[in-house]
Amino acid sequence: MSVLESVYNLQRNIRYMVLFFAISMFSAGVFFSNTTILLIAICGILMHNLWYSFESFSNRIVFLAFNGTFFIFLVGRLIVKSVTNYTDKYNNNAFGLDFTDDQVVMRILVCLFLSLFFLFLGYSNMKNNNPITKIEIKLFKRSNIEYIALVSKLAFYFTYVFNALVLWDKAKFTNAMGYTELYSSYVSSFPGWVTKLSEMCPTALFIYLGTLPTKKKAAVPLVLYLLLGGLSLVVGQRNNFVLNILVILVYLCLRNITDKKEKWFGKKEIILCLSTFPMLIVLLNAVSYYRMDSEVANHSFVDGVSEFFYSQGVSVNLIGYAQTLAGELPPDKIYTFGRIEDFINNNTITQSITDAPKYEPQTLESALYGNSFADSVSYLLSPNRYLNGWGFGSSYVAELYKDFGYVGVAIGNVVLGIILSLMTRLFKSGILGVWVCLSMTRLLLYAPRDTATSFIVSTFSLINILTIVVICIGVWVLAERRQRFGLLQKDL
Repeated sequence: MSVLESVYNLQRNIRYMVLFFAISMFSAGVFFSNTTILLIAICGILMHNLWYSFESFSNRIVFLAFNGTFFIFLVGRLIVKSVTNYTDKYNNNAFGLDFTDDQVVMRILVCLFLSLFFLFLGYSNMKNNNPITKIEIKLFKRSNIEYIALVSKLAFYFTYVFNALVLWDKAKFTNAMGYTELYSSYVSSFPGWVTKLSEMCPTALFIYLGTLPTKKKAAVPLVLYLLLGGLSLVVGQRNNFVLNILVILVYLCLRNITDKKEKWFGKKEIILCLSTFPMLIVLLNAVSYYRMDSEVANHSFVDGVSEFFYSQGVSVNLIGYAQTLAGELPPDKIYTFGRIEDFINNNTITQSITDAPKYEPQTLESALYGNSFADSVSYLLSPNRYLNGWGFGSSYVAELYKDFGYVGVAIGNVVLGIILSLMTRLFKSGILGVWVCLSMTRLLLYAPRDTATSFIVSTFSLINILTIVVICIGVWVLAERRQRFGLLQKDL
């Protein structure tokens, strides 16, 4: 056995010990009904998952990134409050939660541990890393790769302008009216076709990236995509900025696997990420103050980091509200699949041929009769604030627990782990595979703060399918011209 194999086996054995420790702490925490022990168990399983990811960094980058966002949105608040005794003048409860009932807190912590544990089980049991069988459009064959790259790149640049204009319009609105008004009274200054063109931008980019351009050719589109995220900060939307960064990092790491000629994410990129992290935290905190029309607090960097993770972790309360508000929520709603039901009922085709009700987000009708867990909970907590644009958001863990209890949380996370493991295989499966991988990954990473099935509905939305059709038409035109020119050359 070589030295490297010995080191790897030692590291893996230590990881197994961490996993055993986490499971033991969880069992003890449940047996003694001790929330502190349960939090230690959650930290243990999270540490194990991160360790597991670093064992094969590029191959498991999606799993690593998901555990990272899970920590930010659902766990970080609990740890910050426990370790730093962070002061919140509006909330002095244990772990920074909105609840004082020990049983509610216990169930929240149990849900978090089960989520992380079964997520690992689902992911790790998918051992096959081979590409998924390619299901390619005929026009997307290898001989047309240059045309696909050209058309998709031009489509990205063209729709990019409209995307930037729409974001700038929102930025002007929030600057004049306030951030919360964006979700209650914003009406675009542009006609509908401009908004639709702006929505085509990400898919056009992901199709282009699916042609696997060289590092040099991919640089400008990736930088422009990052700048779009930066523009969303001016609007006050931090999530788009962070998700754009994460998708770029995922793409760079996955290209390490597929590209044998160039190193896409190495030591230089790691150093760059680590060196910019402090500035990123400061920037995101500043945007938070901007959204609340407050002056930026003058405190140390450590306090700023604590504030960031504490404020971002507010979504963990939704697991508690799934318990405490269960009797007030509509009993016939399955929120886990709510987005899929809305997609079926609310798309343009269904609306044109049926009279299925369509509820606009952030409205009374959506809160009372719709399939949005976020709208229903936000309305029950604060009706007036909700109708004025405030919202608590959602969380896939809360939806699973509300609909199916602990069993649902366990099975749901096994399925989610399997889906996360499929992303790397999809990336190796052709241009459309890369598109599905990047589009789904971006939305999956937001699942701890979003609905359970948003990643499916948003990926296969009509506007995304239309974008692919438009690109296919452009490729077909170029391919036909090439064929005709070739025949003409033969005749001559």
